[in-house]
Amino acid sequence: MQSIHIKTEKNFFIKFFQHLFLICLISTSHFIISCSSDDDIIQEEIENSTAWMDDLESSLGVGTKSKLNTWIEKGLNEAMLKEAFAKTGSKADLLKNLETAQSIYHQRVYIADWDNIPGIAKSNYVANGMTTGKKHPQWNNPELDLPAVEAANFVNAEAKELPAGTKIYRVTGGNPAGGYWTKKQPKSIGEVIGGTAVQPAWNNFSKFYVYTVPQQQVLKVWEGITARQPIGQDIVNPHLPGGEIQLFLPILVRDEAFKTLVQEIPLPW
Repeated sequence: MQSIHIKTEKNFFIKFFQHLFLICLISTSHFIISCSSDDDIIQEEIENSTAWMDDLESSLGVGTKSKLNTWIEKGLNEAMLKEAFAKTGSKADLLKNLETAQSIYHQRVYIADWDNIPGIAKSNYVANGMTTGKKHPQWNNPELDLPAVEAANFVNAEAKELPAGTKIYRVTGGNPAGGYWTKKQPKSIGEVIGGTAVQPAWNNFSKFYVYTVPQQQVLKVWEGITARQPIGQDIVNPHLPGGEIQLFLPILVRDEAFKTLVQEIPLPW
C-alpha cells in the first residue's frame, strides 16, 4: 500500500514538472517571437527614418547620403535638415549651399535652424546703422575717413587714438588683418555673431587674433556701437542685434608693420 502511494506521488511530480517545462517552453517561444518582432519593428523604423536620404541619394547622386550623415554627426539637426529639403524649391541648390557653407552656423542659416545659432534675435530686422560717412578734421586725411559703406555697420562712431599697450581682438576664418576688431575679448561665439553682428556667410569663426599697439605709437580707429544686420540674404526674422562696441581700422593703418604684429591665439571657447 505504501509502495502504491509513493508511486502515485512520483507520477504526480513527474507530470507537474512536465507541465511546468511545457509552460516555460511556450513562454520562451513567445518571448523569442516577441523580441524578433520588436527587432523587425526597430529595423523598419530605422529604414523609414533614412528613406528621405535614400531618395536624395537617388536624385542628387551617389555620396549625398554620406554627406548628410557626416553633417548630422558634426551637429546639424537631422529633423531641420530633412524639413529644409522637403520645403526647398531646388534640392540641388540647397545641397550645393550646404557643401560650400562657411561653417555649421552658416549651414544652420540655410536650414532655418535658429535655435542653434547663438546670439541672434528672433524678431524683425530694422536697420539702425549710420547713413553717412564721417571725417575727423584733426586727422585731415581722406584715407582715415569712415566711408558710408562702413558707417552703416555702426549705430554711432567716433574717431579714437588707442594708446600704446592697448590690445584689440578679431575672430575670423579669413584675413587676420581685416578691418573689424573689438577692444573686449569675446567670451562666446554668440558675442561675435550677435553682438558684433557678423553674418555666418562672412566668417567661419575658426581663428582668433590679437594685436597690441606698439610702444610710442597710437592706433587710429573708429569706435562705436555695432548696428543690427540681417542674418542672411532676404531673411527679415531672425536678425543679428548688434549692440557690442566694435572698432573699424582704416586700411591705411593696416600696413605691413601692422600685419607683422598680429598674433594668432587660442579661441576662448
